[in-house]
Amino acid sequence: MTTLTLFRYPTSQIFWAFTQMQLAHSKLGKTRGLKFYKLMGSGSAGGFGLWPNWRVYALLSIWESIDDFKRFQAEQPFAQETLKRSSEQMTTFLKPIRTHGLWDGINPFEPLVSSALVEDAEVAVLTRARIKLRRLPDFLINTPAAKVSLLEQKDLLLSIGIGETPLIYQATFSIWRNIDAVQKYAYRTPAHSDVVRKTRERDWYSEEMFTRFQVLGNTGSWAGKTYSELPHTI
Repeated sequence: MTTLTLFRYPTSQIFWAFTQMQLAHSKLGKTRGLKFYKLMGSGSAGGFGLWPNWRVYALLSIWESIDDFKRFQAEQPFAQETLKRSSEQMTTFLKPIRTHGLWDGINPFEPLVSSALVEDAEVAVLTRARIKLRRLPDFLINTPAAKVSLLEQKDLLLSIGIGETPLIYQATFSIWRNIDAVQKYAYRTPAHSDVVRKTRERDWYSEEMFTRFQVLGNTGSWAGKTYSELPHTI
């Protein structure tokens, strides 16, 4: 089971939140049932700005079972601290249905248990890339139009730019109303198609990964909206 948790902290907790980018690893690494995780920061302007957003962070996790996640939320010290200190926190439950590429030399979502997608289900997309340092200026010049185009999509429910390291290690997480909305943006939006073409032609990345998920539910709150769709089984 995969989860993506977003955290928003009040100004008074900025220092603590930032220190956890280093200190939390000793706690997360010992978590029962946690197979893979990445703790990431966010940029300004919805995660897509060059300057960090010191208040917003994300935790991508892959679990042995939903019971392991529930135990983590109820008992693990880092999880308890984030619940206490954050002003908003939302977890999205995900089932990977398509993936390719690598993250630090592996694809943590393989093998896929099932590629079946429930009809008209919400779909999430996670893209992650390690940008070559010598290609960074060209990447930064050529990608803003695609980011603007993304935010203009009427069936986009949520999007955020996240990453392990500012600028070099970048990821985008988005939730869409259905698979048709994803395909419309991916294949029929000129700005996005242009970036895909330039990615291949200009060799921006030393490593990249793309994963598509079925959204199984959300819990918590984000942007003032409350969610309570905790799946019983995956």
